[in-house]
Amino acid sequence: MHTPINYQVFPVHPRLSPLLMYIMTVELDDCEVFLPASLCPAIMLFAHGGGKVIQDDQSEQQAKRFFLRGPMMEPVHVRYQPGTLSLAVCFRPGMLQQAMGINVAEITGNTLAFHDLVNAERVQTFLQELDGLYDNAAIVALFQDFLLEVLDHRPRSTMGAAFLAAHKKIFFPLLELSEFFGIGQRQLERRVRENFGVTLRDVRRIVRFGFSLPYIIKPDVAWGDLTQIAQDTGYYDQAHMHREYVELAGIPPAQLRQKISARDPAYWIYLIPDEDFNKLFLLID
Repeated sequence: MHTPINYQVFPVHPRLSPLLMYIMTVELDDCEVFLPASLCPAIMLFAHGGGKVIQDDQSEQQAKRFFLRGPMMEPVHVRYQPGTLSLAVCFRPGMLQQAMGINVAEITGNTLAFHDLVNAERVQTFLQELDGLYDNAAIVALFQDFLLEVLDHRPRSTMGAAFLAAHKKIFFPLLELSEFFGIGQRQLERRVRENFGVTLRDVRRIVRFGFSLPYIIKPDVAWGDLTQIAQDTGYYDQAHMHREYVELAGIPPAQLRQKISARDPAYWIYLIPDEDFNKLFLLID
């Protein structure tokens, strides 16, 4: 399956791989895109062009050129300028604190300009060097050189990684889950928030959404299949899945299915093949 928007996936430098997922470049030429909620804090960069975030009241807010985005528990509607080339890379669970000294809970639902986070002169130099590049591989190489300078990339184990490695137990009752990790219930809740920036309830919401998406986007899915998909992926029933899809994707699963079938470019992210999607976003190995 091909997406209606051109994108490329690049592996990160080995010294960055303990911190980051794969890097994605996307050509977004004068279009609108609806992005779902995401558990991942991410580094976002407009190598060329830019975008505006469209609010619920249809007002527009200019997106920063180079920024850190926290976990987002609501979908985002973005209008991109002609000739836009965007780069994005997600942090692995719990690694933002080490990489940048930032508590992920402090930036949930927010964005921070990179020149406010690291040496502003170094950021400016990087962006000036970037302006003269138009080859995607060269842009990604320069981007990675910059990240190697500014991020603490010493490898460490994290609670976040351990939590997602045990993803099959994620819907256990809180008492059973805390016993599995050998810590108290309040400590578990606190550690989840430290690593993901959101509550255990919200982690579960995003995981359910992620578990169900591969079934929703299959080309042969019928309306009658939605109830079974809901039951198989952690929802109480189809109404529960409908409600959470509206909250996290902006539209119910049946309507999302229609957008995907029509190859609507505004929903291109759902058309990324599984292999690439896993490299870019899936926090479970």
